[in-house]
Amino acid sequence: MNAALELHRIAKGFGATRVLQGVDLHVARGERHALIGPNGAGKSTLFDLISGRARPDEGRIVANGTDITGKPPPRVARTLARSFQTTSVFGGLSVLDNMRCAALAAASSRFIDRWLPSRSVDARAHAMLDAIGLAARAGELAARLTYAEQRALDLGIALATDAPLILLDEPTAGMNRAEATRALALIRATTEGRTLLVIEHDMDAVFGLADRISVLVQGRVIATGTPDEIRANRDVREAYLGGVA
Repeated sequence: MNAALELHRIAKGFGATRVLQGVDLHVARGERHALIGPNGAGKSTLFDLISGRARPDEGRIVANGTDITGKPPPRVARTLARSFQTTSVFGGLSVLDNMRCAALAAASSRFIDRWLPSRSVDARAHAMLDAIGLAARAGELAARLTYAEQRALDLGIALATDAPLILLDEPTAGMNRAEATRALALIRATTEGRTLLVIEHDMDAVFGLADRISVLVQGRVIATGTPDEIRANRDVREAYLGGVA
Protein backbone atom coordinates (compact mmCIF):
# COMPACT_ATOMS: atom_id res chain seq x y z
CA MET A 1 0.00 0.00 0.00
CA ASN A 2 1.21 3.49 -0.86
CA ALA A 3 0.91 4.81 2.69
CA ALA A 4 0.63 8.43 3.83
CA LEU A 5 0.64 7.28 7.45
CA GLU A 6 1.92 4.09 9.01
CA LEU A 7 1.69 3.14 12.67
CA HIS A 8 3.69 0.12 13.75
CA ARG A 9 2.97 -1.56 17.09
CA ILE A 10 2.18 1.70 18.90
CA ALA A 11 1.86 1.36 22.67
CA LYS A 12 1.18 4.06 25.26
CA GLY A 13 0.36 3.97 28.94
CA PHE A 14 -0.23 6.41 31.77
CA GLY A 15 0.93 4.87 35.02
CA ALA A 16 -0.57 1.41 35.31
CA THR A 17 -3.20 2.13 32.63
CA ARG A 18 -2.37 0.82 29.14
CA VAL A 19 -4.22 3.09 26.73
CA LEU A 20 -2.81 1.77 23.44
CA GLN A 21 -1.65 -1.79 23.02
CA GLY A 22 0.23 -2.52 19.82
CA VAL A 23 -1.74 -0.42 17.33
CA ASP A 24 -1.03 -0.99 13.64
CA LEU A 25 -2.64 1.40 11.16
CA HIS A 26 -2.02 2.17 7.49
CA VAL A 27 -3.64 5.14 5.76
CA ALA A 28 -3.21 5.27 1.99
CA ARG A 29 -2.31 8.49 0.20
CA GLY A 30 -5.39 10.37 -0.89
CA GLU A 31 -7.88 8.32 1.13
CA ARG A 32 -10.36 9.46 3.75
CA HIS A 33 -9.86 7.15 6.70
CA ALA A 34 -12.08 7.22 9.80
CA LEU A 35 -11.04 6.05 13.26
CA ILE A 36 -14.01 5.04 15.39
CA GLY A 37 -14.52 3.38 18.75
CA PRO A 38 -16.11 3.85 22.18
CA ASN A 39 -15.09 6.61 24.56
CA GLY A 40 -11.83 5.74 26.27
CA ALA A 41 -10.62 3.54 23.42
CA GLY A 42 -7.50 5.70 22.94
CA LYS A 43 -8.41 7.61 19.77
CA SER A 44 -7.39 11.09 20.92
CA THR A 45 -4.26 9.68 22.59
CA LEU A 46 -3.33 8.18 19.23
CA PHE A 47 -3.79 11.59 17.58
CA ASP A 48 -1.57 13.14 20.27
CA LEU A 49 1.17 10.65 19.43
CA ILE A 50 0.89 11.20 15.68
CA SER A 51 0.95 15.00 16.02
CA GLY A 52 3.91 15.03 18.41
CA ARG A 53 2.06 16.19 21.53
CA ALA A 54 3.12 12.97 23.28
CA ARG A 55 5.66 10.19 22.73
CA PRO A 56 4.76 6.52 22.33
CA ASP A 57 6.23 4.04 24.78
CA GLU A 58 6.80 1.62 21.92
CA GLY A 59 6.44 1.53 18.16
CA ARG A 60 7.08 3.72 15.11
CA ILE A 61 5.11 6.44 13.32
CA VAL A 62 5.92 7.11 9.67
CA ALA A 63 4.29 9.95 7.71
CA ASN A 64 4.85 10.13 3.96
CA GLY A 65 7.99 8.04 4.27
CA THR A 66 9.51 10.04 7.16
CA ASP A 67 9.86 8.60 10.65
CA ILE A 68 8.24 11.18 12.96
CA THR A 69 8.20 9.07 16.12
CA GLY A 70 8.61 11.37 19.11
CA LYS A 71 9.35 14.44 16.97
CA PRO A 72 8.19 17.77 18.45
CA PRO A 73 5.00 19.37 17.06
CA PRO A 74 6.84 22.06 15.00
CA ARG A 75 8.71 19.32 13.11
CA VAL A 76 5.63 17.18 12.69
CA ALA A 77 3.62 20.19 11.48
CA ARG A 78 5.59 20.18 8.23
CA THR A 79 4.06 16.79 7.47
CA LEU A 80 0.56 16.98 8.91
CA ALA A 81 -2.04 19.36 10.31
CA ARG A 82 -4.51 18.64 13.10
CA SER A 83 -7.75 20.11 14.35
CA PHE A 84 -9.00 19.39 17.87
CA GLN A 85 -12.29 18.32 19.47
CA THR A 86 -12.96 21.89 20.55
CA THR A 87 -12.35 24.96 18.43
CA SER A 88 -8.82 26.38 18.65
CA VAL A 89 -9.20 29.60 16.67
CA PHE A 90 -7.80 32.88 18.02
CA GLY A 91 -10.99 34.66 19.08
CA GLY A 92 -9.29 38.05 19.44
CA LEU A 93 -8.03 38.02 15.86
CA SER A 94 -10.06 38.58 12.73
CA VAL A 95 -11.15 35.62 10.67
CA LEU A 96 -8.70 36.68 7.97
CA ASP A 97 -5.80 37.03 10.41
CA ASN A 98 -6.47 33.54 11.75
CA MET A 99 -6.12 32.24 8.22
CA ARG A 100 -3.08 34.40 7.54
CA CYS A 101 -1.31 32.80 10.52
CA ALA A 102 -1.80 29.35 9.02
CA ALA A 103 -0.80 30.45 5.52
CA LEU A 104 2.25 32.25 6.92
CA ALA A 105 3.32 29.11 8.78
CA ALA A 106 3.14 27.15 5.55
CA ALA A 107 5.11 29.80 3.68
CA SER A 108 7.74 29.95 6.44
CA SER A 109 8.43 26.24 6.16
CA ARG A 110 9.09 26.64 2.44
CA PHE A 111 11.00 29.96 2.50
CA ILE A 112 13.34 29.60 5.47
CA ASP A 113 15.90 32.45 5.65
CA ARG A 114 14.20 34.25 2.75
CA TRP A 115 11.79 37.14 2.47
CA LEU A 116 8.29 35.77 2.91
CA PRO A 117 5.91 36.40 -0.01
CA SER A 118 3.21 38.41 1.78
CA ARG A 119 1.07 38.65 -1.35
CA SER A 120 1.12 34.87 -1.66
CA VAL A 121 0.18 34.52 2.01
CA ASP A 122 -2.77 36.90 1.60
CA ALA A 123 -3.88 35.22 -1.60
CA ARG A 124 -3.75 31.82 0.10
CA ALA A 125 -5.69 33.09 3.10
CA HIS A 126 -8.42 34.70 0.98
CA ALA A 127 -8.71 31.63 -1.26
CA MET A 128 -9.17 29.34 1.74
CA LEU A 129 -11.79 31.63 3.31
CA ASP A 130 -13.69 31.51 0.05
CA ALA A 131 -13.42 27.71 -0.02
CA ILE A 132 -14.89 27.34 3.47
CA GLY A 133 -17.61 29.93 2.91
CA LEU A 134 -16.30 32.60 5.28
CA ALA A 135 -15.06 35.22 2.82
CA ALA A 136 -17.87 37.60 3.81
CA ARG A 137 -16.82 37.35 7.47
CA ALA A 138 -13.10 37.99 6.86
CA GLY A 139 -12.92 41.25 8.81
CA GLU A 140 -14.90 40.10 11.84
CA LEU A 141 -13.41 38.79 15.07
CA ALA A 142 -13.31 35.01 15.08
CA ALA A 143 -14.99 35.04 18.50
CA ARG A 144 -18.15 36.41 16.86
CA LEU A 145 -18.56 33.42 14.54
CA THR A 146 -21.11 30.74 15.36
CA TYR A 147 -19.73 27.48 16.71
CA ALA A 148 -20.21 25.76 13.34
CA GLU A 149 -18.43 28.64 11.59
CA GLN A 150 -15.53 28.42 14.05
CA ARG A 151 -15.23 24.71 13.29
CA ALA A 152 -15.19 25.55 9.59
CA LEU A 153 -12.41 28.04 10.29
CA ASP A 154 -10.53 25.31 12.18
CA LEU A 155 -10.72 23.17 9.06
CA GLY A 156 -9.57 26.02 6.85
CA ILE A 157 -6.60 26.68 9.15
CA ALA A 158 -5.57 23.03 8.92
CA LEU A 159 -5.91 23.05 5.14
CA ALA A 160 -4.09 26.37 4.71
CA THR A 161 -0.93 24.87 6.20
CA ASP A 162 -0.62 22.88 2.96
CA ALA A 163 0.19 19.73 4.95
CA PRO A 164 -0.36 16.60 2.86
CA LEU A 165 -2.00 14.78 5.79
CA ILE A 166 -4.96 16.21 7.74
CA LEU A 167 -6.10 14.92 11.15
CA LEU A 168 -9.59 15.97 12.24
CA ASP A 169 -10.75 15.18 15.78
CA GLU A 170 -14.57 15.00 15.92
CA PRO A 171 -15.20 17.80 13.39
CA THR A 172 -19.00 17.66 13.83
CA ALA A 173 -19.03 17.52 17.64
CA GLY A 174 -21.56 19.94 19.15
CA MET A 175 -23.35 20.54 15.85
CA ASN A 176 -26.99 19.93 15.07
CA ARG A 177 -27.89 17.69 12.12
CA ALA A 178 -28.10 20.51 9.56
CA GLU A 179 -24.77 21.99 10.68
CA ALA A 180 -23.13 18.57 10.62
CA THR A 181 -24.42 17.91 7.11
CA ARG A 182 -22.96 21.21 5.88
CA ALA A 183 -19.67 20.52 7.69
CA LEU A 184 -19.33 17.10 6.06
CA ALA A 185 -20.02 18.56 2.62
CA LEU A 186 -17.33 21.17 3.29
CA ILE A 187 -14.83 18.55 4.45
CA ARG A 188 -15.56 16.39 1.43
CA ALA A 189 -15.09 19.29 -0.99
CA THR A 190 -12.01 20.89 0.56
CA THR A 191 -10.04 17.70 1.24
CA GLU A 192 -10.37 16.34 -2.29
CA GLY A 193 -7.03 14.79 -3.19
CA ARG A 194 -5.65 15.17 0.35
CA THR A 195 -5.15 12.39 2.88
CA LEU A 196 -7.60 12.59 5.78
CA LEU A 197 -7.67 10.73 9.10
CA VAL A 198 -10.76 11.63 11.10
CA ILE A 199 -12.11 10.68 14.53
CA GLU A 200 -15.88 10.86 14.54
CA HIS A 201 -18.72 9.47 16.69
CA ASP A 202 -21.50 10.33 14.24
CA MET A 203 -21.91 7.07 12.33
CA ASP A 204 -23.90 8.70 9.54
CA ALA A 205 -20.96 11.04 9.04
CA VAL A 206 -18.44 8.21 9.17
CA PHE A 207 -20.19 5.96 6.67
CA GLY A 208 -20.93 8.87 4.36
CA LEU A 209 -17.40 10.26 4.31
CA ALA A 210 -14.81 7.51 4.79
CA ASP A 211 -13.22 5.33 2.13
CA ARG A 212 -12.02 3.00 4.89
CA ILE A 213 -12.67 2.73 8.61
CA SER A 214 -10.56 1.39 11.48
CA VAL A 215 -12.20 0.43 14.77
CA LEU A 216 -10.26 0.99 17.99
CA VAL A 217 -11.50 -0.85 21.08
CA GLN A 218 -9.61 -1.00 24.40
CA GLY A 219 -6.43 0.26 22.78
CA ARG A 220 -6.39 -2.21 19.89
CA VAL A 221 -7.52 -1.99 16.26
CA ILE A 222 -10.02 -4.85 15.94
CA ALA A 223 -10.96 -4.27 12.29
CA THR A 224 -10.18 -2.16 9.22
CA GLY A 225 -12.23 -2.14 6.04
CA THR A 226 -14.65 -0.34 3.77
CA PRO A 227 -17.86 1.03 5.30
CA ASP A 228 -19.78 -2.01 4.06
CA GLU A 229 -17.19 -4.39 5.52
CA ILE A 230 -17.28 -2.63 8.88
CA ARG A 231 -21.09 -2.65 8.98
CA ALA A 232 -21.05 -6.42 8.38
CA ASN A 233 -18.25 -7.24 10.84
CA ARG A 234 -19.66 -9.25 13.75
CA ASP A 235 -16.86 -8.29 16.17
CA VAL A 236 -17.35 -4.59 15.43
CA ARG A 237 -21.11 -4.80 15.88
CA GLU A 238 -20.73 -6.54 19.22
CA ALA A 239 -18.01 -4.21 20.49
CA TYR A 240 -19.24 -0.86 19.23
CA LEU A 241 -21.88 -0.47 16.54
CA GLY A 242 -24.65 -2.38 18.26
CA GLY A 243 -27.80 -1.94 16.21
CA VAL A 244 -26.30 0.25 13.45
CA ALA A 245 -27.38 -1.27 10.11
